[in-house]
Amino acid sequence: MPREASAGGVVVRERDGGFDLAVIQPRGRDVWALPKGHVDSGETPEQAAQREVLEETGLSVRLHSALGEIRYVYQFRGKKIFKQVYFFLFVYLDGEIDRLDQKMRLEVQQARWIPLLDASRVLAYKGEREMAEKAAAVLKQERDSR
Repeated sequence: MPREASAGGVVVRERDGGFDLAVIQPRGRDVWALPKGHVDSGETPEQAAQREVLEETGLSVRLHSALGEIRYVYQFRGKKIFKQVYFFLFVYLDGEIDRLDQKMRLEVQQARWIPLLDASRVLAYKGEREMAEKAAAVLKQERDSR
């Protein structure tokens, strides 16, 4: 079975005592998702995730930690493909959300900030909701240990 690797980011910024999460709406879809994409040749999953975040949201970020991976099988043109998506927690550094290169508008309709606490209600995909929940738990544990 062919294999594919992708990587994505759970991007957070601290605001008003809580956290916001960067989400994207893929072009032509009525769903909200996390920024992610293929790991290119010569890239690590971390590098791919950081690149995809910048391309799909317009944000520069700093790697915080690995969150885990999602694995699933999907069909494309009658063939089953095994997919592995690595997710990382990133902290927002700079940039304006949804300020994208025009070429990215073929993939991303819009990007925006939502409260991290709303992720379980807003994100369309179960695995991505779980990654946002993991990120929230990591951030809560850090805050509680201060």
